[in-house]
Amino acid sequence: MHTPTTFAEENLENIIDFITAHPLATLIAQTKDGIEACHIPLFWHSDNPSSEYGCLYGHLGRRNPIYQHVLPDTSWLVIFQNSGHYISPTWYISKAKTHKKVPTWNYQSVHIQSQIELLDDTDTLKWILATMTAQQETISDNPWSLADAPITYIDAMCQGTIGFKLNIESIQAQFKLSQNETAENLSGIISGLKALNTDEATAMAVKVTNHNAR
Repeated sequence: MHTPTTFAEENLENIIDFITAHPLATLIAQTKDGIEACHIPLFWHSDNPSSEYGCLYGHLGRRNPIYQHVLPDTSWLVIFQNSGHYISPTWYISKAKTHKKVPTWNYQSVHIQSQIELLDDTDTLKWILATMTAQQETISDNPWSLADAPITYIDAMCQGTIGFKLNIESIQAQFKLSQNETAENLSGIISGLKALNTDEATAMAVKVTNHNAR
């Protein structure tokens, strides 16, 4: 991923926070039928305190072509991203003076290179499912868990599923949040986003504000 130095994010804690907030990943791998991609929620976990980056866990349906046809010893690319937001040049204070501004897009994206380790035992698969569910069910006042379903039903579902662990080899993260702009232009961007009065624009205004206050 092309990552200008200005927008590069190297703080692992910030990257993990972003992954936790945006768990739906795009997994890309080379298979015998060509490049295959799928969209799978993942969670970060550190099995080994000495590991530089930790790992990601998830699960796949056994009928998924990316599982059935992946080539052995293949490096997987994992992408986490948010939808970001369009940034209009009319929001820049300097635009009124020089007109030397063009549209752009603010966003956050994390690219991870990894090797996959398939986890075929039912106990590990249930741990993956339980951990992922617990992480996402924090939105509920009455959180669902595996214990809420008949054990025979869960066991049957597990038969068609395989767990996996992605051992992280490298991370590239880009948090493009107007860091290259002057204070007056940042003020204009934040005001322009807030004026749209949408959830997406308001969220981006908060991100721009917080990131540039570091």
